[in-house]
Amino acid sequence: MALTDFLPGLHGYHVLALGTATGMVLHTTFVTSLIQFKTLPKQTFSQLQSKQFPIYFALSFGLTAFLTYSTYRLSHLNNNSDILQAISKNIATSTAKSNDAWNVGAIAAGSLCAFANWVVVGPATRQAKVLREQIEKSGADAPKEVVRRFGRLHGISSVLNLVVAGALVSNCLWVGNKWSKYI
Repeated sequence: MALTDFLPGLHGYHVLALGTATGMVLHTTFVTSLIQFKTLPKQTFSQLQSKQFPIYFALSFGLTAFLTYSTYRLSHLNNNSDILQAISKNIATSTAKSNDAWNVGAIAAGSLCAFANWVVVGPATRQAKVLREQIEKSGADAPKEVVRRFGRLHGISSVLNLVVAGALVSNCLWVGNKWSKYI
């Protein structure tokens, strides 16, 4: 049996996007960022993060948006024309459609969180960080409100990123469960 027989069309693209997104998010969140934070000087770390994270958030959104589409298309729900109606109707049942509905909802939530980080929270966090760094560079201590604003935004961004990670891991488990009959 050829590999193309095993992963035809959308299935293969789903697995490729899922592996790419999951690896990127887990590695960036739990490995790369921690190593950078512990080993780089504060200014270098800050500059690196300001270049790295806009691209990271954009990729996270693009991949999770595609995964929302492909999860829906590969699920038992794709016979319905209205995705929200299909999810809400099937989420409370204990059937394969319910599992699919939860997964489409989870990856859609992850996609929305990635979008929020890319377009709203990420840029606001960068602005707060730049303001704090400008004040500190002048020799003064940053006001508590500026430090709190950065901390709050950074915390929100971290939680949104963890939702993305959870949605991706959930989708990995869904794929493993759904497609295990082919192994």
